[in-house]
Amino acid sequence: MSFADSIVSTDIQQLRAHILRHALWRRIEEGTLEPERLRLFALQDWWLVREAYRLDALAIAALPDLEIQDLLIRKLTPKVGGYKLLLRFGEALGLSRADFDAVEPLAGCMALTNFFYWMLAYGAPAEKLASVSASEDIFVQICARIAPALMRHYNLTAEQVEFFSAHDAIGEQVTPVDETLLARYNSPEDQQRITRAIRLSHEYEIMFYDTILTAKIGS
Repeated sequence: MSFADSIVSTDIQQLRAHILRHALWRRIEEGTLEPERLRLFALQDWWLVREAYRLDALAIAALPDLEIQDLLIRKLTPKVGGYKLLLRFGEALGLSRADFDAVEPLAGCMALTNFFYWMLAYGAPAEKLASVSASEDIFVQICARIAPALMRHYNLTAEQVEFFSAHDAIGEQVTPVDETLLARYNSPEDQQRITRAIRLSHEYEIMFYDTILTAKIGS
């Protein structure tokens, strides 16, 4: 069970189930997702991953409590260098560094990115923490299923899918920090904000994955 499972409503539990069962992941598990679309996912996720340091830095800078800043720095540390693993995954699919450097975001990708930046700029402290944490938390659960499927159906090695498999270890370090952080915001108003932030985070996440599946690929 993740930190979010214990604090959210039935409606959000259904959103979380929708993400976990999303057709993008089911098709990877079945081996039916086209390699071209898998490459598209790698490129679009790169757009998000390369923003991660900025997002974490903004979260740290926006919260004046030194103890919370310490916790956020602890949360950032396990994720350092993760972008290199995504580049390795993309190279295994036939992408070059130039492909990654030239990526243009699709609408769903940009919408999710903008949501995170809006929350960090204008959200209450509880919302700032919950919006990004909810997305990271559920992606850890997804990765546990996807890494074996990529090796099984797409002839990738354990090293080439480490971007996904590494999230299990990251989650073990990050989830307790999230629980500690969000436990500090336990007023009814904060809980309402946390629930709203998680709902929006998941809805934008679904939009991102829908975009990957519906985008035109090829010529």
